[in-house]
Amino acid sequence: MSSVPEKDWKLFRKLQVELTAKACELVFERVENITNDRVGKEHQSYLDLYNLIDDEDAKIAEMFNNPTRNNVLLKIVSLKKHGVLSDEQFQLFSEETQEFVSRMLG
Repeated sequence: MSSVPEKDWKLFRKLQVELTAKACELVFERVENITNDRVGKEHQSYLDLYNLIDDEDAKIAEMFNNPTRNNVLLKIVSLKKHGVLSDEQFQLFSEETQEFVSRMLG
């Protein structure tokens, strides 16, 4: 399967803003965990924060940068793998796309 059905491409584009917001919110939650527990270990917390942002930036790129009909299946796999795409949202995609993503994550 090299590209998604048109319906799934349109659905991905429709969900993209919502999914981007959720991905960012998940990062903010992790940032808060680091910053809320930094007393007495400020430097280590800074290093943890730096590494977190670096890692999460790579994930954001994997999930959202330059989506095309030819690579959107991999974007959907990544969204599901990183817990950004909910089960309810996933069910909106075609059975063909769901099967592909499930096999890739299998």
